[in-house]
Amino acid sequence: MLVLVVWLLTLPPYCKKIKNRIGREIGMESKNTPVIGKDALGREIRDLSKIPWWGVDRKAIEWYPVINYDKCATCGICFVTCGRRVFDFDRKEGKVIVARPYNCMVACQTCMNLCPTGAISFPDVSYIKKLVAQNKIVKKTFEIIKPLLPDEHLSIKETETDPEP
Repeated sequence: MLVLVVWLLTLPPYCKKIKNRIGREIGMESKNTPVIGKDALGREIRDLSKIPWWGVDRKAIEWYPVINYDKCATCGICFVTCGRRVFDFDRKEGKVIVARPYNCMVACQTCMNLCPTGAISFPDVSYIKKLVAQNKIVKKTFEIIKPLLPDEHLSIKETETDPEP
């Protein structure tokens, strides 16, 4: 997912329509989502769970971080670096919490990758691969980027995926 986001950011200006469409499909378009509060650092929080992921209701997708507090050092790197405000800091308990799980970008694992103690986990990646197949997301992405590809890049059959059993 991070690779897709970086790729989107590097597209030249003439690809603005493609960039905007992909951003909408994967739940990156949050400007129209109302501010619902502020986190412990005073940063705005938006309810990003209202934005569907490739047409799928975000709350129907069980993809979000889980913190193992036996391993957590409370360094706050997850809280500070998550741009979607999934985490917050519970001052009373003195720890980082997963306050808005459905704000998490589907398939993102940045916080887990950054966690120095390995305290953050996500569902197995096979869960996401199954969602991609069931919702024909590969086919949808090829339709979006088709104007960028040379003729006869891939056949229709090559763009289809089947869910794994």
